[in-house]
Amino acid sequence: MNRILGFFAVIVILLSGCKESNVTPTKGNIVIEVDDAVYPVIENEMIVFDSLYKDVKIELKKTTPMEGMVNLLNNKSKIFISTRYFNKKQSDFIDSQKLDVKIFKFCYDAVAIIGTKNNKTDEIRVDEIKDALMGKNLHYSFVLPQNSSGTFQYIKEEVLDGQEPKNVQYALNDEEVVKKILKSGDLLGIVSLNAVQDSSKLKFIKVGQIQKTLNAEESKTPNIDYYIPHPGYVLKNYYPLKQMVYIYLYDVSITPASGFATFLTSYEGQQIVFKQNLAPAAVPVKINDYH
Repeated sequence: MNRILGFFAVIVILLSGCKESNVTPTKGNIVIEVDDAVYPVIENEMIVFDSLYKDVKIELKKTTPMEGMVNLLNNKSKIFISTRYFNKKQSDFIDSQKLDVKIFKFCYDAVAIIGTKNNKTDEIRVDEIKDALMGKNLHYSFVLPQNSSGTFQYIKEEVLDGQEPKNVQYALNDEEVVKKILKSGDLLGIVSLNAVQDSSKLKFIKVGQIQKTLNAEESKTPNIDYYIPHPGYVLKNYYPLKQMVYIYLYDVSITPASGFATFLTSYEGQQIVFKQNLAPAAVPVKINDYH
């Protein structure tokens, strides 16, 4: 009798090992935290992913870059997508805790300067943006998303050399900046390009930058080229205000999180990026300049 019971016990163990897993890259549930500045492109990616893989249930959750990073590092989320990179404190925490966090490049986003069609400004230099935000040039008035946003942090770090802006109006997020600009003909908005889903009533201000390699004589009357945030100009580094969008995975196990990350960086996922007027970063791509 004991031998028979033992035989059945082995069969049960073997059968349980043959059961189909409830979680695979294309099967299961996942919550994806997304920096609200890049939410539109991820939403479009999710729609296509859902149409291809019916057994995956994805919930997108808008969040600020700081909140998303904290949740990721505390293992409260498995995947986070954002324009922000780890700061030193976060990198040190990952190293000290030996966290298995993987980072993948998704696409390039531009930080766009927008105005209404009637706005008199057509082009602006990066140094003029800086002077206006620091209160040294009152010819321009800007609206920024609040300081928890990735766009604000980009401007602070890359344009203002770490300083807080002194002359600026704030909106809740990039989307609200767009709405505020539409109500005013004089203000200029600073937003993630991906936040501008309908530009029919807006115009993109061309942005130029004085090259640091110019000598003293050339700097007096510099010949500056101005560009709109077109993907071709972003990829070729002509447009000066660009940032990478990253995919963060807490672990790379066989789950819908890794499946969705794989899809985002696939050729099909990168085609969706291009259709959103962003520049692919995960696959080689040829984009013609805007004319």
